[in-house]
Amino acid sequence: MPRDIIELDLEAEADRLADRLDSIAEAEVDGEITSAQAKQLAGEVEQQMFALEEALDEYGADASWSIRAFTPGEKAELTGLISRAKEQAERAGRDVDVEAMLDNYWAGAGLVEAPFLDADADLQDRIAAVRDTPDPYVAQWIANRVTEENTLGNGRRKSYSERVAARKQDASDEPTSDEPS
Repeated sequence: MPRDIIELDLEAEADRLADRLDSIAEAEVDGEITSAQAKQLAGEVEQQMFALEEALDEYGADASWSIRAFTPGEKAELTGLISRAKEQAERAGRDVDVEAMLDNYWAGAGLVEAPFLDADADLQDRIAAVRDTPDPYVAQWIANRVTEENTLGNGRRKSYSERVAARKQDASDEPTSDEPS
């Protein structure tokens, strides 16, 4: 039985990525991460944000986009497909960008609806559509969102790192003993 379908609003998603860029900039300025780390993190986020903006220009803000989480059986099937694809590439002696291949498979498996996707597309067709149609950074963004939906917690509860950051923020907001309370 498939999981719940998550409707995506590309404008809101682009705004979310812009907020992530603000967080990275703040972390760099505050010395929490190095300039090199910030540039690496920001580069990937910027590419995805700009790709979403291009997708908005190409398909319009009213285009339907949706993803879903996998059932355990679907995840096992996807893992098998990825393993076989890697083996085929190795036997053929092809140099394959494994990261991009994983993004395509993961995004295709989790994608339910997109302007470039046929409504009755099966798993192989969805993977091929993701591989052949959108900007590679749109595929990467879809894969990241599918990963979020397939990760324990799904943002519904705070992660450990979010809890630590919140505690640090709370501590910095508390008045010192020299200040009147």
